[in-house]
Amino acid sequence: MTGALTTGALAVATPAAYAAGATLVLDTQETYYVPTEGEGPNLDLGITASGGDAHDVSVAVDASSLAGKATMVVTGDCVSTGTLKVRCDVGPLSGTESIDPFFLKPTAAAKAGDTGTITYTATASDAPTVTGSTDVLVGGPKLLTRPYPALNDIAPGADFARTPAFANTGRAPAENGVMLLVQDSDGTSLARDHSNCHYSDRPDVGAWCRFTGPIAPGAAYETDVPLRYTAAEDTMYGYNTYVVWPVGGTAPDSFDPSEFPRTGTGAPLGLKPVAPGSGFTGSGYGTFATAQHADYQALGETAEGKVGDTVSITVGVRNNGPGRMTVPWGEADNSGTFVVTPPAGTTITGAPGPGEQGDPGPRWNCTPGKAGAKSYTCDITSTDFRPGDSVTQEFTVRIDRVVPGARGSVRAVENAEFPNRDDDTSNDTAAIPVKSTGSATPSPTPSTSASPSPTPSSGTGTSSGTTTNTGGGLATTGTDGVLLRTATAALLVAGGTLLFLTARRSRTRGGR
Repeated sequence: MTGALTTGALAVATPAAYAAGATLVLDTQETYYVPTEGEGPNLDLGITASGGDAHDVSVAVDASSLAGKATMVVTGDCVSTGTLKVRCDVGPLSGTESIDPFFLKPTAAAKAGDTGTITYTATASDAPTVTGSTDVLVGGPKLLTRPYPALNDIAPGADFARTPAFANTGRAPAENGVMLLVQDSDGTSLARDHSNCHYSDRPDVGAWCRFTGPIAPGAAYETDVPLRYTAAEDTMYGYNTYVVWPVGGTAPDSFDPSEFPRTGTGAPLGLKPVAPGSGFTGSGYGTFATAQHADYQALGETAEGKVGDTVSITVGVRNNGPGRMTVPWGEADNSGTFVVTPPAGTTITGAPGPGEQGDPGPRWNCTPGKAGAKSYTCDITSTDFRPGDSVTQEFTVRIDRVVPGARGSVRAVENAEFPNRDDDTSNDTAAIPVKSTGSATPSPTPSTSASPSPTPSSGTGTSSGTTTNTGGGLATTGTDGVLLRTATAALLVAGGTLLFLTARRSRTRGGR
């Protein structure tokens, strides 16, 4: 069961007196299958202006031959013009445009085997009118794929294999064979082994293969040899997926034959029969994991300012590699998290809700979404976290008071479902120190009266310079500090005996 792709039916221009210029080409699917229950896919329809631009382009679509067998749900930019009829106005056309005019649903009276025809008439103000058609069958084949098993512990850079399989659970054969489209996550490469397959240079586009010959109802097949893949050295996680549909039927939205420029050179890929069983769920998807690891390094920053200031710090996590954390789409929301604990004596302020702008600051990707929490858990929001990449979050921190030795922290935490298998835990946590500078609150200036004060004094002293994680009094600076130091010096000279006696008397009392 092998062969080459044949494109959809191309419409032929009807005779008309037009000067040489643009011509219209309709690209239609060969067969549209209406299910006996539920709804069918969107109808595939494309139109191209060849040889120049065309203007006032419009396509009339008529499915009235299915009256009593199907109903129509109009989609896209098309409008209903009657029962089972639509008009799709394209306007000026340069190149190719895809149209999704409608999908069909069976009526209660429809039965498997009912047929009909969809016709198309495309017009333009400066190009000949063209027509085309699509055959319609109620029932038809129903092709379900088999999930891929999850693969684990693939060696970095090693090969692995996947075997697509499908079953026809419908009531009619896929008369002209089937199409296979494989698509994969980045970080994998598919071997170009088969001459009936066409390959893209991008894994997310993948490859397609055609298999000729009818696929009978109840039959199930798998490829006669596995597809061969190679994981990139830095790949940690990924997925492989595939879909199958009848030749001439509705193709997946992601399928564009022009994106597959390379043809395989080896033996054709074939099919071999397998037992139908119950393993055909319609999900041709499977994940894989390699044994590669990634070193996550926590990134801290010093909160520096005066007591009472609100300052900004930026903290987060860097991926030092060698692994690339590419979490499969839809499997997880992040590539891990980092937990931020502010230093004692400080408060995180201005925490907005998720997805909102900070004030000030960037988007907030942490919980809880409130100020003043004891710690915050922030997502490594990128699910494609490559070596050298970093994810950070800006915090606004108010320095409330000086606490000796206070240090907050940033701690990298792996995603439990998709661990980064970090083999260097020494850099998983980084400090958030506090460097506080500014003016201490000055003590009241002592009186310079000649009368001795009866109140004992503990002495006068000042601290100066910068305090870093040591607490204590903050520096006295500026004019106020100079006056305070001058007054204190005068008091020490003029009243030295008083201070000595007071201190001595305190020691005598303490000795009793």
